[in-house]
Amino acid sequence: MMGLELRRVGALSRLSNLSDIDFEDLCRDIAQAETGLRFSAFGPGPDAGIDGRHAKDSKKTILQSKHYIGSTFSQLEAAVVKEAKKLPKLEPDRYLLFTSQSLTPARSGKLAAALVEYLKDPGDIWGQEDIEASLRRYPAIEKGHLKLWLSSAAVLERILHSGLEAYTQATKQEILDELKVYVRNESFDEASKKLEEQKILVISGPPGVGKTTLAKMLSYYYLNDGWQFCAIKSLDEGFAQIEDNTPTIFFFDDFLGRIQLDRQSLLQRESALATFVRRVRASKNARFVLTTRAHIFEEARQLSDYVDDKRFQLAKYLLDVGSYTRKIKSYILFNHLAASSLTRDHFSALLEGDWLKKIIDHKNYNPRVIASASSDSLDDVVPEHYPAYLFKALQDPDLIWSKPFRALDMKTQNLLISIFFGSEVGETIDDARKNFLELHRAISAHYGQPTTPTDFEDALKSLESGFLAISGSHVSFVNPSLRDFLRSFLSDKDFLILLPKTAQRADWARSLWQHVRETFKTHPEVLQQFAAAFFEYSNRIDATPSMKRKISGGYSSLSQDDLSLTARVRLLLQWWEASGHDIFIENALAILKAGKLDPIPWRDGQSYPELHWWVSNFVDEEHPVRADLLDAISTRLIESIEGGAPVDDLLNIIQSVREHMDDEVPPEVDDAIDRMARYEFFDTSDAISHLDSEQSLSEHLEHLDSLAELTGYDTTHAKEIVFNQLAKYEEPDHHEYRPSFSQHEKRSSEEFGDAAVASLFGNLVK
Repeated sequence: MMGLELRRVGALSRLSNLSDIDFEDLCRDIAQAETGLRFSAFGPGPDAGIDGRHAKDSKKTILQSKHYIGSTFSQLEAAVVKEAKKLPKLEPDRYLLFTSQSLTPARSGKLAAALVEYLKDPGDIWGQEDIEASLRRYPAIEKGHLKLWLSSAAVLERILHSGLEAYTQATKQEILDELKVYVRNESFDEASKKLEEQKILVISGPPGVGKTTLAKMLSYYYLNDGWQFCAIKSLDEGFAQIEDNTPTIFFFDDFLGRIQLDRQSLLQRESALATFVRRVRASKNARFVLTTRAHIFEEARQLSDYVDDKRFQLAKYLLDVGSYTRKIKSYILFNHLAASSLTRDHFSALLEGDWLKKIIDHKNYNPRVIASASSDSLDDVVPEHYPAYLFKALQDPDLIWSKPFRALDMKTQNLLISIFFGSEVGETIDDARKNFLELHRAISAHYGQPTTPTDFEDALKSLESGFLAISGSHVSFVNPSLRDFLRSFLSDKDFLILLPKTAQRADWARSLWQHVRETFKTHPEVLQQFAAAFFEYSNRIDATPSMKRKISGGYSSLSQDDLSLTARVRLLLQWWEASGHDIFIENALAILKAGKLDPIPWRDGQSYPELHWWVSNFVDEEHPVRADLLDAISTRLIESIEGGAPVDDLLNIIQSVREHMDDEVPPEVDDAIDRMARYEFFDTSDAISHLDSEQSLSEHLEHLDSLAELTGYDTTHAKEIVFNQLAKYEEPDHHEYRPSFSQHEKRSSEEFGDAAVASLFGNLVK
């Protein structure tokens, strides 16, 4: 069988980025292309010397691959001599030998001499140069093997500058490390087919099964075909980037997990999601990949009709670890172990007894746990204890982080806790510092521990790599499983009650409150206590701006910084509802009237009607601030309507007004809606003056129909003006851009028995 020598990509051939099983697949593909014969794949069972076989009638061709790129030629030669001794039993009519080593004529001759009885042609020995030449002849083969083209410097640079890894804060080496352990399976081909057919793909599944990895690999594939990549943290970013003439793939990771699953937050998101989906479907050069945890997707569908795959026409791909074959699970574990710094003694211990069977067949098998339990930070796990450690990690995934976390000092624990309540995609180091300092001071004082001015920098330095990933000015958890651990770990009421008064940002305070509500949802008396603990912060909840200005490439743009005005009002009302303290509802009225926070049109406009509905239904008519609160909300709503909102935002606002205010719509709100509708229908030339593409004008026609349905106005005059403007655009001279997915042969799904497992992992100790 093959030897194992995985090396870092650099001076060595790009073949060094392939694992043994990857190289074996590649050799079969090349042999089939070069000979025209179809080679059957075999699991790495007992060492029979077969990596591929073609049999027809009584003729038999055997293929053997030797991935010895990091070994000496003497080792390769010895392995070939050993294989030659098995050939009399196999009786092949033709024998093909592939090796990733570079072969000179002399070296090739030595290998031929060892195989002289079964080698029909010296050209049946393929070295590194022969393999590279075949890849040039058959580019489709290269395209079908991600690890070949993705490891090239040019493609890595394209990825790093595409927006994908700027989003995930990964380095070039981290991309290669992730690629090295990736196992391509049926999910890639099935998901890519769905994405091409539907243009929209939601990858759903339980935590840790590889949703984000699959989405990234699909994105890499498009990037290799010249597409642009746009990783978005909000739909607003997507609207700003979509352009019909530029092939672009959009990626929104955990799109439902980033919002609180209640009616209000879903309503804020659903209309924008529907609009963006329509934009992507209408474009010939756009694709949209979203990931979400399966249970969140189903909860969202129950809460809102809008989050429904039929209504949105979302192509949902459920990625479930239960669909992984035993062979795929084995390969995932094998690749992670082979790429780790664990010793051969660790691997030998795994081969003893039935540890491998117990691990691969474990009901909790999860790629994220496998990745964590085979990481390089396992210096304290001695080889003989490693199989039990890996097994226990599957029994209890918290084992991965519990011991390392509890071994940290207070300042480093406090930093991880403060980051947990920050953004799920990470945050700037400046924001992390602000969130940490007050939390650290309060907790240290409570437990009588001293603090120093350098605690933040010292903690950040200690946690880098092991717990935190730092790229430029951005910090995030090194692994999503750490967030999962902290979510279950942070359940002590006496500790959590220390945190509300330390909040520095509204989004941080909301994240803490959401965690508390989920943790103590069956204990209203505890929630009352926690809500009251936010009293101090509620007086400064508008201290951080809702919007920030960013200058890039000489252009200035606005983006959301902290929570929107309506989100802060809603948070204050939740605290009022839970605690009964009027200071919260009074502060809600104060920030509505103060005008200190810049409105976020695409968020606040459609949220005011529901706020109005909530106050109307849940605040007693005799409450002293009720009338003022309703007036303030109506005033802000009118400002949003008349503030120059695009017609699609105007539609969302009107729909929200119709749904939530119904017969209670103040006359001044109706008047504002009518004024803006008349502007769209009677001042159409001015209303569409900023639209400069066929795509945007066509969408405007759809918006006019929707607006007419809501307001009763006739569309004839307005549509005539839009059609006249459309006539100025010729049919665009471009065709639909589609990447050519290879017909890469799926690995056989035949039973992968215990002998095959033992043989595969036996390569780790050779």
